[in-house]
Amino acid sequence: MKILLNGALGRMGRCLADYVAAQPDCTVAAGVDRGGRPPGLPFPIYSDIKEVPQSADVLIDFSSPLCAQRAMLYCAAARLPCVICTTGLGASALHTMNFCAQEIPLFNSANMSLCVNLMQELCRMAAEVLGTGYAVDIVEKHHGAKLDAPSGTALALADAMNRGGDYSICTEAQSTVPRQEEEIVLHSLRGGNLAGEHEVQFSGQNEILRISHTAFNRDVFAVGALAAARYLIGQKPGLYNMKDLIKK
Repeated sequence: MKILLNGALGRMGRCLADYVAAQPDCTVAAGVDRGGRPPGLPFPIYSDIKEVPQSADVLIDFSSPLCAQRAMLYCAAARLPCVICTTGLGASALHTMNFCAQEIPLFNSANMSLCVNLMQELCRMAAEVLGTGYAVDIVEKHHGAKLDAPSGTALALADAMNRGGDYSICTEAQSTVPRQEEEIVLHSLRGGNLAGEHEVQFSGQNEILRISHTAFNRDVFAVGALAAARYLIGQKPGLYNMKDLIKK
């Protein structure tokens, strides 16, 4: 399996490239990144995705919302399956995603970790059982270079718990004083080199329930991204996510 890696010189791009290099059945055919062309890489780097001459079986994207949007349009035109791992996608990028998924198989997840996606289901169940009588807080911690806050995973956790529309979702600065139990409040901490930590706390009158996940390094996201790429090849056009991969 030949991979086109978008955002190849970023933290996750480098991590994924190292992980792919250890796999006997796949390789990075080329990378795309505006950060230059450092020597010593085992694959070529292009500053513009339209410059890539190498053929590939799938694109994996760990870049920025704008670069991810360009990658999706490129893949749709080239009939190339793509895995979008970039978070913080706005309305325009999501519109592009739905459009491109009509032409190609496209995989997207706010978090590529299997355990985080299991955590979403556990939090959904907890919110359903406990109801709005428990105040809900999501605390997410990431390295200082992360561009989006709250994280895509925190927003996905909040959405999973709010499928019935009973809560309002807000940041700590937007929350009410005194606290309203119907709020899901998002707290973001940035600093150091932490790969990612998420904790959901349900606070009742006499008890507290906490559900948490910690990624000790970025390898878990690389493993998930490559699993998604393998899954996507051969699929029909459409929008796929971690639930589809887990079912398989």
